Amino acid sequence: MFKKVTLFTDRLEEMKGFYEYQMGFRIVEEDSGSFTLAIGSSTLIFKESERKAVYHFAFNIPGNQFTLAKSWAASRVSLNRQEGMDEVFYANFNADAFYFQDPAGNVVEFIGRRNVDRMGDFTIDSILNISEVSITTPFVERVGEQLEDMDIPVRGNKGIEAKALNFLGQGDAFILLVAPNRVWYFSKQKSEVHPLAIELVDGRQVEIDEEGHFLETRPSKPVEEGLENMGFSGVVLLKKEQLWTIAKGLADRANERPNSLGTRFAIASGCKIFTAVAICQLVEEGKLSFEDRLSSLLPESFPHFDVTLHHLLTHTSGIPDYFDEEQNASFEELWKTHPMYLMKSASDFIPLFHKKEMLFQPGEKFHYNNAGFIALGLVVEKITGQPFTEFVEQRIFAPAGMVNSGYFSLDQLPSETAYGYISEDDSWRTNQYAVPIKGGPDGGAFVTAGDMVLFWEHLMDGSLVSKEMLATMLKPHASSRYNDYGYGVWMSRGGEQKYFVTGWDPASASNRPIMLIRELSLLC
Repeated sequence: MFKKVTLFTDRLEEMKGFYEYQMGFRIVEEDSGSFTLAIGSSTLIFKESERKAVYHFAFNIPGNQFTLAKSWAASRVSLNRQEGMDEVFYANFNADAFYFQDPAGNVVEFIGRRNVDRMGDFTIDSILNISEVSITTPFVERVGEQLEDMDIPVRGNKGIEAKALNFLGQGDAFILLVAPNRVWYFSKQKSEVHPLAIELVDGRQVEIDEEGHFLETRPSKPVEEGLENMGFSGVVLLKKEQLWTIAKGLADRANERPNSLGTRFAIASGCKIFTAVAICQLVEEGKLSFEDRLSSLLPESFPHFDVTLHHLLTHTSGIPDYFDEEQNASFEELWKTHPMYLMKSASDFIPLFHKKEMLFQPGEKFHYNNAGFIALGLVVEKITGQPFTEFVEQRIFAPAGMVNSGYFSLDQLPSETAYGYISEDDSWRTNQYAVPIKGGPDGGAFVTAGDMVLFWEHLMDGSLVSKEMLATMLKPHASSRYNDYGYGVWMSRGGEQKYFVTGWDPASASNRPIMLIRELSLLC
């Protein structure tokens, strides 16, 4: 029944710290005045208020994990007790429950549904959804009638009772309708009248104002609705005067783990800009020149590719590619003869293209080329004596504060990492065997939306390269059909100029491009 519940608090930062760090809940949307928690298939929003507010709400969990959940919670917060007991069995609901209070004094209940089983240990991802939300109002009978008019039935045969605790709903989801000053179970807290909003799964919304009056409305959030309509799965982060973020969809479909603001996504070619920055850093240090030739820098591997670093950075080199994206071939076909699990470094790609013929004369035209950035990564390794990924992590990620990002091997992914999926008729599979096991100079890093904002900020403020070098990177050096291209970065043509990078892997973005625009991170 509950899609989204909005509550208010005068202790927003303390509540955010409690739920995110102490309890381990995932924040899926955040701005300066609110944050949103993923509660299974539901979301719980806390908005800032000058007025103290106390509510009661409950979460459904699998019944067979009740004892595990209780132990999990007790290791993080003190459980409430009543008559010496810290749990109770509600026979009418065939459910067990335990309670605790958060820093705002809200009475939080975990309800173990005995008719629901889940395998494995209890984790934050075991929570099924929001089970109960309290509405406290002096107008119990009137509000109850309005809820019943929305086809939300009252439980039992007595109808709405002004002095009773009324359950409206069915199955395992209920609105608790109660008058002020009722003491909540397993607590000394009394019910208080405070505003709240409940959005149901069908889009209807119940709003209660500060006096306890009822208002039924439909939400008007075109951005969120647009993301839902397009089936978006990922994270959007917009940073201008204020920060706005939202996470949608699942990072792990098999285990129903939702995306959160801290989810790491593979950004495919979106990280070609890291390779460009690495080259620009070495040019500024006097170790390279944009006019240096590949055949001279790496004569053992590429003696016949007489192209400059400038040509490689701008996709105008004309060297052959190991995979030509413009031919729309299947990326997976490549790994039948060269297994993806062997592609662990830039040098592993050399046999795929170093003996092929040039495609055109250097500088003749723009032709998107992955092999060109493989070659650039090999140049970085030759000059620095370091593995390319190690250089980027030390010289770009670390200075920018991108602590959650890295070039992770697919068989050693860290926590909070999203999987890519390939659709097959009415089913799906992961793209684990469709991409190289580890990313490199042409793509494959994992980042969070927040880390990409940090990257743009440090790039633009001169922390990673000088302002003079930045101007060189962001100068249009070549042009595709629709946009211009600098060094590892796209830029819009006409109107307000925007700098962006994109990436595509088989299913990494459900066959939609990943957009990483200055001030906006859209990862999916």
